Amino acid sequence: MAPSKGVIEGFDWPEQAAVDAAWGEFRPEDRMYLVAALHTWGYDTYLYDPRALRGRNADPVALMREPAHWPDTFDVARDHGVEFVWALDPSAHSKGLMDGVERLVDLGVAGVVLLFEGRGGDPEKRARAHGHIARNIEARFPGVLKACRTDSWRASGEAAQRDFVLLDEELPESVALVWSGGTDPDGLNTGELPTLDRRGTWIWDEALANDGFEAGAPRLQPLSGRGVEELKSHDGWLLELPRTLDLALPAVAGCGVTANGDGDASGEAMARAWVRWFHDVDEDAVRTLLRVASGAVGPEELTEHRQVALRAKPALNSVLTQLVGRPPELR
Repeated sequence: MAPSKGVIEGFDWPEQAAVDAAWGEFRPEDRMYLVAALHTWGYDTYLYDPRALRGRNADPVALMREPAHWPDTFDVARDHGVEFVWALDPSAHSKGLMDGVERLVDLGVAGVVLLFEGRGGDPEKRARAHGHIARNIEARFPGVLKACRTDSWRASGEAAQRDFVLLDEELPESVALVWSGGTDPDGLNTGELPTLDRRGTWIWDEALANDGFEAGAPRLQPLSGRGVEELKSHDGWLLELPRTLDLALPAVAGCGVTANGDGDASGEAMARAWVRWFHDVDEDAVRTLLRVASGAVGPEELTEHRQVALRAKPALNSVLTQLVGRPPELR
């Protein structure tokens, strides 16, 4: 069975870094657009975990204070063959965890993932407590709990393996365990991932989110080492997104089709991702921009006509400026 493939809205976007009054998470309309497009690129899962909003999302009342767009979002996901999965930190919920899960289920979420935090105290007792929470959710909401992540998910060494194995012994067998895929754009780095007999693993891949987007130098090629062969030993692979969605779309599209064994189609998928997002942009100019970024052709292919078309879109203008500099009148 092929592993699930998905994306993660999981960046840390604090309010002080707001852009056009937006912070914390994608705009609802942008998220729905992305969810609707994912299946085109071979993805089937959307994990929602904006880190700056975990405090809000821990309160079932605050969580659903403005829920109007969420049922529509979950409907769009179902209509396009995508499971929308919501991440929850049990340590932040206290007695409200079950209420939070119930509200999400009532609104139509496909599933939840538990992000266990904290490594203090006896590891066996901690694993039993985490297993108890997971079993309670599975008993009350069968099939809703998709995966769990320990605080050791990025670590290596005996302690991390021990935490992973202990939790493996306590969780319902239907629940996957999440492990880090690292931040290397040239290949997954799962470190010392233990072999598990009772369940599968999901790989949380942070490479794209850490690859230059915040510095204004976005990656415009698929990540390497995320093909069918590299992913086949895992139950799932989830690609964390940067908050600059418009700049990330080509790489997201290219990674998706490559992960599904169609790497030759990645260039076309990347170009179409931008053309559809920007609607009225010149398609030839977009394709040329991506080819220059990949090194397939030289920057001289970005003629004045193509540059004028690209500079009309701020995101494309920023990429163009990285490649060929600012227009002469602004130098």
